[in-house]
Order: sequence, then structure tokens, then C-alpha cells
Amino acid sequence: MARKIISAQEFFEKNNRVLIKFGNSVLKKLSDEELISSLAEKDLEKLAKVFKLVFELMSENTDVRSEGKLAELIGVYNDIGEEDDNG
Repeated sequence: MARKIISAQEFFEKNNRVLIKFGNSVLKKLSDEELISSLAEKDLEKLAKVFKLVFELMSENTDVRSEGKLAELIGVYNDIGEEDDNG
């Protein structure tokens, strides 16, 4: 039986819950200070690859130029941390 080809919209609608769960899992790991510190101590190159991927995804999905991306990411992360502390 041939596979039905579906559009990107259909795919995301069908898998929305799973994709959000996966995204939340990744974000938790990226914001886990102990995990990031441990990875930095064990394999700084892998940690650099993770952040490179994050910056590439930001570049593809935003209008922000490459200059200041780290500062923007840190600012957003700090804002999230402050909301968690106040909330």
C-alpha cells in the first residue's frame, strides 16, 4: 500500500502535541544549568555545537542579524528566569 503524502500543515496539525512535548523537553535541557556545566566540563565542543545549532535556527527563523545574537539570547533567557522567580 502506498503512503499518503501529506502537506507540512497537515503533518504539524497531526503531530502538534508530540512536537510541543519534544520542544519543551529540549528547552528544559538547554536551561538546566547543571547539565550544561557538566557538558561544558566533559565536552566543550559538543556544547559549542548545540549553541551553534540554536544560533542557526534563530537566524533562519528571525530577522535578527548575527551581531548581538548571543546578547539577545541571554537577555531572553534572563527574562524567562525573572518571570519564573516572580511567578
